[in-house]
Amino acid sequence: MENEIFKTIEDNDLITAKSLLKHHEQELSNHATYYFLQICFYIKKKNLLNAWLWAWRGLELFPEDNRLSHLMVEISQFINKKSTLYSNVNRKNNQSTSNHQLPLDLKSYKKFDETSSFSVLQGSIEIANQMNTLSKGLQSNNINSHTINYYPYYLNYESDYEWSLIGYRSTPEINSQLRRLTKELILNYDLFHFHWGTTLTLDWSDIKLLNGAKKKIIMQHWGSDIRLFSEAKKINPYAVVKNMNEDQIKRSLFHLSEQISHCIVSDMELYQYVKGYYRDITVIPSMINVNHYLPAENESKNKRLLIAHAPTSPFIKGTQYIEKAIEKLKIDYDFDFIKVQGLSHQKAMSIYKKADLIIDQLHIGSYGLFAVETMAMEKPVICWISDFMKEKYPKDLPIIIANPDTIKDTIEYALKNADMLLEIGKQGRDYVEKYHDVSKNSIQVLNLYKKLLSK
Repeated sequence: MENEIFKTIEDNDLITAKSLLKHHEQELSNHATYYFLQICFYIKKKNLLNAWLWAWRGLELFPEDNRLSHLMVEISQFINKKSTLYSNVNRKNNQSTSNHQLPLDLKSYKKFDETSSFSVLQGSIEIANQMNTLSKGLQSNNINSHTINYYPYYLNYESDYEWSLIGYRSTPEINSQLRRLTKELILNYDLFHFHWGTTLTLDWSDIKLLNGAKKKIIMQHWGSDIRLFSEAKKINPYAVVKNMNEDQIKRSLFHLSEQISHCIVSDMELYQYVKGYYRDITVIPSMINVNHYLPAENESKNKRLLIAHAPTSPFIKGTQYIEKAIEKLKIDYDFDFIKVQGLSHQKAMSIYKKADLIIDQLHIGSYGLFAVETMAMEKPVICWISDFMKEKYPKDLPIIIANPDTIKDTIEYALKNADMLLEIGKQGRDYVEKYHDVSKNSIQVLNLYKKLLSK
């Protein structure tokens, strides 16, 4: 089995290799060979940071394994990785990597840049590709920036380090291991930027280690992790929330803000929920690489108007109201409607690119990344924007506003006036370039980093 999997890696058939590793995970994961193969897989994939993480995880279980030790030294030296546990491993005392040579010579890689003024690690959950997008923006400004993701879902967003902890409970054993990992990462990063109330451990015990090492920490909240129904209703009559346990949310905010002073949110709706907790709050809009979301060119026009909706969370999105409106309108109008769910981000985007009209959500009262991405593709977007947020957003926001009570009439107006959609779509692209371009917004984050690191 090892030879078969290794051969697929060596032949650069990484899709098959990944499938085989997943299929045989249960029988192989208690053996050092499994970690060796994962290391080789990520070396071939040119993700040396994740190769390092697999080596570290393997050596946690098999500290005497020569192949893993050898690879840990090779990779650590190449990526300039400092280590508390394995820096003294003498390469000469390690055996070769068995009968197998590495699937790709590390010397063929470009060495990691050592000229960066500081290093940043973001974690530990990817929210709408925001960690990866920001990281790329920081890298373009000569900042050594990486991401770690514990929750890799079907959307297939990229991360530098990936360790699936989906389904794991916060136990003393896993948190002890994650604290050991934290001690490794502390040596290599100056600032830790966390998202969605997550940190490097499942019980937040790493925060004490980071503060003890004088590392700068930022927490960025995104929505359901902090949205309090009692507060949301004050500014939005159609508000619904995923989590009605306000005591739990408040305890989390209290515990995090007690140890972390700096917080980022993407808009003024979210600001309302954190303003009584964190000492310093910065509002920085979400960001995308606008060059990755280009309008369709030379694409044949749909014979019938196509409306698309992504019910990632049907209750929050108001999907039931949208479907009811669509059902009624189908009686009198000739158009197509598609719900996009369970697809990778790339596949979903290819469908949205063909749509004539996008429906986002009808409850939150503010727009999210889905609206930003589709506006960038010059798609007109229907979304509920509360009166409170209308006053906070730029005046040139081109979103078509609808709520559960008005969604049918709003869609019907769009169907009757389809000619207006093209111009609204172009306005959306201009809006995103102006307010959500990663090349601009990552500079705002970078300036915040520099401010914190200078203290």
